Amino acid sequence: MESNKLELLVPVGDFECLKAAVQNGADAVYLGVDEFNARYSAKNFTLDTLKEAIDYAHIRNVKVHLTLNILIKNNELDKALYIATKAYEFGIDAIIVQDLGLARILIKQFPKLAIHASTQMTCHNLMSALYLEKLGFKRIVLARELSLSEITYIRSHLHTEIEIFGHGALCISYSGQCLYSSSIGGRSGNRGKCAQGCRLPYELLEDTTIIDKGYLLSPRDLCSLENLPTIIDSGTNSLKIEGRMKSPDYVATVTRIYRKYINKALKKESYQIATDDKESLLQVFNRGGFSSGHLEDTPNHELIFKEKPNHMGICIGQVDHFSPTNGHIAFHIKHPIEIGDTITFEKEPTKYTISEIMQHKQNIKEIPIGEKIEIGRMKGNIHIGDKIYKLTSKSLSSEALHSYAKENKKTPLNAILEVHLNKPISLKISDEQGKSFTLVSEEIPETSINHPITKERLEAQLNKTGNVPFYFKNIIIHVDENLYIPHISSINELRRKAMDTYSKYLCSGARKTINNTLLYHLPETNYSHSFDKVCVLLNHLHKDFDYTKLTTIDRLYIPLKYFGDVQYKDTLSSLTENFSTYIYLPSVMKANYRNLFKNVIEDCLETF
Repeated sequence: MESNKLELLVPVGDFECLKAAVQNGADAVYLGVDEFNARYSAKNFTLDTLKEAIDYAHIRNVKVHLTLNILIKNNELDKALYIATKAYEFGIDAIIVQDLGLARILIKQFPKLAIHASTQMTCHNLMSALYLEKLGFKRIVLARELSLSEITYIRSHLHTEIEIFGHGALCISYSGQCLYSSSIGGRSGNRGKCAQGCRLPYELLEDTTIIDKGYLLSPRDLCSLENLPTIIDSGTNSLKIEGRMKSPDYVATVTRIYRKYINKALKKESYQIATDDKESLLQVFNRGGFSSGHLEDTPNHELIFKEKPNHMGICIGQVDHFSPTNGHIAFHIKHPIEIGDTITFEKEPTKYTISEIMQHKQNIKEIPIGEKIEIGRMKGNIHIGDKIYKLTSKSLSSEALHSYAKENKKTPLNAILEVHLNKPISLKISDEQGKSFTLVSEEIPETSINHPITKERLEAQLNKTGNVPFYFKNIIIHVDENLYIPHISSINELRRKAMDTYSKYLCSGARKTINNTLLYHLPETNYSHSFDKVCVLLNHLHKDFDYTKLTTIDRLYIPLKYFGDVQYKDTLSSLTENFSTYIYLPSVMKANYRNLFKNVIEDCLETF
């Protein structure tokens, strides 16, 4: 990938989302099939529709990444490899993997296929990135918890590509390290079934006193528009949008806006975010506004929004008057609305569709911002002073639908049309990469009696490309004088065949053929033997406990933090003398703590 190129990578949960992403400017998309992906509840694709999706994207010069980004069990490995094999045959551009065992097999079996390390691998420092590079990963999706300075540092020491999240939902925990959903409900995020326990309400207690309550673990969504120039300067190769569970409206709107500002940043143009673009992003989805996530070096005090865990919409005013009898609500309008928009209220979760807008008891079409208006037919838990939120915009949804209802992603082609007396008409097509082919029609021109064919008429026929993903940038026509074409539709048919032939060429060029489909067998393993060793992890060490009472313990694991605390020195001395003791390292070791960890470990080796 070019050093100054930032790929826009967009989520697609179904074929409508795929069209929304491609037609609005995605460079690449990522998607899952029915199994083994981290969005089990998304619509996803079947193997049959996967092939169709890859062809659709490749015809429009868009790459496709397949998510096999969960941990794979022994009895699932063959099925996972079968899916990977079929995707490889279909021409998939990359496979995103969490499971190291699966990744190692895929890297070995498909050396020409890009295997990407999922963010579920929790790659958060340079050493882990270098290790994944050594294993053969072509791209690393870094943990979402890194700042741009950390990303820049890691990128500057790597040859492999890096990808970061740029917009969408954030987790409260490091991806790949959270077991909360699994522990409270048996649904593991590492198996694609996260129950999102972080989006539930909680109370924060100090002893028995409630000091805070609400959705205390629910982060605001990330928006990196303001950071795009710095992201590009960091050397990041791909910016990922989160949201395979989102609607086509969301995909279309977010893709369109990020495409616009990536292009501006790449061109080094004056960089300023338009207010209407910010509002469009907020309108399609936000949780109490956006934050910069972890991209800044300073602590993010706006990370959590405790009032509501789902889509907030845009505040359009506060209730000045409510009539329960007819459901009329009066308020001073702060933001444009129209009939067909949906709204909700601060204390009322029901969603309502606006069916009438009034001022002075008269229906109105022009909505005067700042003035008092009425909307009708509302009911429920509504009170004076409650905030009113617009959840969806009819006009924004219509704009999104229009953006992918027709073909916007058109590849330029060149054409040379040969029309000569008593010879079959031929059409030569070439692209900007030098690929060319010639098609010959059965139509043979004759001498004209009344109205000879003109270059202008032939060019007009060729330019009727309509809703196809190609157009003719350059057309050269060689036509003899005074010719008549018996069936002008033959030019249309020649054009259609040329477009179809070029489409098949683009699809077939990416497809692969392999000799075997069953790539790997697990070795036979005997699990019947007994286990006669006992290992204990002491997550919480107590200075006053007499650990000599422990018996039949073969091995102890003690967290590293205790070895750096002098008040546990005597306890640790006793334990290391009586037991085979191991340092239990933290799952996350950021670069700025590297020297501290190193010094503590070196002291341990000398002391104990």
